[in-house]
Amino acid sequence: MALSYEWTPEEQREYSLAKLFKYIKDYVYPYHPYYRKVFKENNIDPDKLRSYDDLRRIPITTKEDTAADQKAFILQPKLEGSTYDIEELSRTKELGYVWKTLTTKYLRDVYGQPRSFMDRVKQTAAGEWNPIHFHMSGGTTGLPSMATYTYHDIKNVMPHIASMLYLFGWEPTMRGFNMFPALPHLAYFQVCFAEFMVDNGLSMFHTCGGKAIPTEKQVVIAGIMPFDMYIAIPSYMTYWLKTAAQMIEMGVPKPDPVKYAVMAAEPLSDEYRDKLKEQFATIGSPDVKIIEGYGSTELRAAFFECGEKTKMHLNPEFYFWEVLDPETKEPVKNWGDPGVLCFSHIDWRGTVYLRYWMGDLIQGGVTWEKCKHCGLTLPILRPPIGRATRDFTKIKGARVPLMNFQNAIRRVDGVDSFQVIITKEDPEDVASRDRVIVYAAVKEGTDEDTAKSNITKQVKIDTEISPDEIHVESPDKIEKRLFERNGLKADWVVDNRPLHL
Repeated sequence: MALSYEWTPEEQREYSLAKLFKYIKDYVYPYHPYYRKVFKENNIDPDKLRSYDDLRRIPITTKEDTAADQKAFILQPKLEGSTYDIEELSRTKELGYVWKTLTTKYLRDVYGQPRSFMDRVKQTAAGEWNPIHFHMSGGTTGLPSMATYTYHDIKNVMPHIASMLYLFGWEPTMRGFNMFPALPHLAYFQVCFAEFMVDNGLSMFHTCGGKAIPTEKQVVIAGIMPFDMYIAIPSYMTYWLKTAAQMIEMGVPKPDPVKYAVMAAEPLSDEYRDKLKEQFATIGSPDVKIIEGYGSTELRAAFFECGEKTKMHLNPEFYFWEVLDPETKEPVKNWGDPGVLCFSHIDWRGTVYLRYWMGDLIQGGVTWEKCKHCGLTLPILRPPIGRATRDFTKIKGARVPLMNFQNAIRRVDGVDSFQVIITKEDPEDVASRDRVIVYAAVKEGTDEDTAKSNITKQVKIDTEISPDEIHVESPDKIEKRLFERNGLKADWVVDNRPLHL
């Protein structure tokens, strides 16, 4: 029986929890090195898991826990030479592979060459357990995470996640223009997965990023072949649209109007979204719908809005979701209260996590309700989203959300791009005074002194902090600053102090 999105939130949550407990009993406890050890150390009997309080006995998993031995987070039956305390495949599962082999025609031979029955059984078993794809996070926290996928995941789980694209209006005949760089990250591979896994596939052109195909050439391609959807990191989309507008003024053919822009991998505030829509209008796409996405390497998938500003729709069949207080790590009192998102995988193979602490503070909380736009009942993640610790800092004694710097400067007319640097008067002295330096590029025709004055006023209003210095630089120089450290995501706010307070 599969979960129905017409069920009530209570029915869905009960189903999700029961499915998680069966998964733990049948797969996690026997074949997961890390959690088998955790269960034994905490005297947790997988046969006695019944309620959410029972689940809470499982300690929260953090990125630091996974860094010590990432292989220990991959589901794996015990094989010869294995040093982990895990079980060998059960007789029931072995017989299951025999039956599946007997009933699967394509396993009979390869290009007409017969193979032994046992070879085909081994191939069937490998489809469930053998990792056939892996990628890693960008490592922005200093601890890159690895995610592995087996054929089981690609065949049985990912299509359900990928098909969520259809919720916001995507049609099989539409074309997508993927601007994510071709790096071993989820951001790029999520689009590739979707292209081949949803029913009838997706029509997609992959630019592989600005280093593979220069931005100027991408604009030319977009003008030659009509695309219905752009997929990108918001900061690169900003640069792409600015480049396109400049090229159109020089006579390069204007791209056909685009219907959707799917933005992921960076927070997308209302101010950011408004700036993007203004830019889309300059290239002839005033009616574009900007769809926000949310994902992570640990999740192994990404989720999307079903329409513009409808908030991200989470999957309750292959994940069990929790929202926890950032201080106490206890469940928030009510759905919709701010908290840190946690999840447990359900029915995945490869890399598997239980009660994984994502570190993302969901300031709008997660509601579990019927969506007014698509009519489905499911968990809905409500931004703004920030890191529970890293996206807040103290500057000159004030606690400041770093996103507030971005929103403040985006509200200033005439500002094209920017970067905020937080440093010390004496970079070697932790006790010296904090300094906030803003580097900004302004649009042609904008008075620089007026722009500086307006930046100072708006930053003061939104953060209670006044910039100590504001420097106007060329757009190219600002772009170089934004991407020189990470290369994938823009560093809008950089804290260079020797100790982040």
